[in-house]
Amino acid sequence: MRDDAIMKKKMFTVVAILLALVFWFFDASVHYFIYNEPQFELVPNDINELWMRAVIVSLIILFGVFSDHFTQKIMHRQKQLEVAHIFGSLIHANRDVLDNLLKQMKLFRMEAQKSQDFDRDVIKYYDNAIEQASDLVVTLLKVEQALNEPESADRPDES
Repeated sequence: MRDDAIMKKKMFTVVAILLALVFWFFDASVHYFIYNEPQFELVPNDINELWMRAVIVSLIILFGVFSDHFTQKIMHRQKQLEVAHIFGSLIHANRDVLDNLLKQMKLFRMEAQKSQDFDRDVIKYYDNAIEQASDLVVTLLKVEQALNEPESADRPDES
């Protein structure tokens, strides 16, 4: 199972290595069959030919490595965006729940003030709890607004 995951992460590198090997063999075949060289040379004796094959093979493999690297970066960024979206949804839901609870607390407070039998010191403690809940709702609203700001505000202009 682990080898399969590694293969998926490095798929472009593996394909690039296979493509580079096919190119090397194909180039050797072209020199033998088309240019009529006296013997089939998988590793050419001519330094210039060896150098050219090595450069092309290296470029093919580097392209695969860079493709894997940037693909992984894109996938990681997509996962981060999904997590940020879920976090934002949770913040929004929590703010709504707290806001509804705060409204219920204020309604209860109004009813308690109408009653002559309700202790006024308890209402003062209740007012303190309402104030703390209001502060939490405001804090969650600020977090939610910060999450909804465009990303370009975080980055300096690229001119």
